[in-house]
Amino acid sequence: MNLFLGDLIDKNISMRVLSSICVVGLAIISLDFIFTILSELSDLSENYGLTDALLYSIFSLPYSAYDFLSYICLIGVLVALGSLSEEGEITAARVLGKSDINIIWASIKPVILVLIVGALSSQFFIPGLSQNSEETRLLKQNRISLEDGYWLASDSSVSYFKSAPNSNSIQDVIIYRLNDSHQLKEITTAEEANKIGNSWSLLNLEIFDVDSGAKKSLREMEWAEGPQKEDFNLILSPKYFSLTNLYKNVNEEQSQYRQNVLLLEFWRKALQPIFSILLAILAASFIFGPARDQKIGQRVLTGIILAFSLSISQRLFESMALVSFLSPLVSVMIPIFIVLGLTVLAWKVKSF
Repeated sequence: MNLFLGDLIDKNISMRVLSSICVVGLAIISLDFIFTILSELSDLSENYGLTDALLYSIFSLPYSAYDFLSYICLIGVLVALGSLSEEGEITAARVLGKSDINIIWASIKPVILVLIVGALSSQFFIPGLSQNSEETRLLKQNRISLEDGYWLASDSSVSYFKSAPNSNSIQDVIIYRLNDSHQLKEITTAEEANKIGNSWSLLNLEIFDVDSGAKKSLREMEWAEGPQKEDFNLILSPKYFSLTNLYKNVNEEQSQYRQNVLLLEFWRKALQPIFSILLAILAASFIFGPARDQKIGQRVLTGIILAFSLSISQRLFESMALVSFLSPLVSVMIPIFIVLGLTVLAWKVKSF
């Protein structure tokens, strides 16, 4: 425990870094919130009002925070160590026997804590919230058509539904039931279907018998052929998948393109902690290395430029993995090796 918490000097450095990461994260997420709101204003309509746009922007923040987490850690460590250096606390720590490695370890500990919180959120909290907000937005904007909805087939029926806010609720359901000769026998339409326990229930439905032409309306009916848990793996966007779901579905996927998408998201999330920690060490090299005489504003600008450049390169290599021979793992590893190379170079320059 003492190895992780450290003494008073280590705790002071760690707390400064943690508070800096929180402030930087709040600033970046606030900017992202503003830009999201501005982008949504052009889509306002009678059904999709300002309140809906605000709610969508708010519910999108957790995923945005997780997506920007590596760069938030980079700028946070850069700002915190830079301010400590300007205040002379880094020099005082050295006088009291702290080596550069001790100081770096103290600054990485809060990064590890933030990464753990991010990983847990990505596993349990973010997927459902993000999918729900995205589907609700598309529904209110009337952007989901028959071509954009979801189709599922079983031995006795073919089902279509317009939206799936989460794995326990689907909306605007149409069920085409087939007879033993696989000919259309019955068409059932329902406003929504909810999963309670292990069974689905259709609500506010109408059943049309193709042979007789008769119609009947029901308030509720059990839906035995409702989608199973694995069926939603084809519905949810891969970026909202948890790490365990990504790992599970990669080998089950038949489409090579979607398999590459799943692999790309899996390796990006699995290797994010390594990428973030390397960025934190790179940020520390700016304080101890050739950029140690920069003012705090210059350090922040350097961190923003570096984060922006790395983000562009990361997106570029990820796009190449989907359209070229580059494998998803290699596309994720290349930015990591770039950061590793920059870190080694920065610390070598420091030694001269």
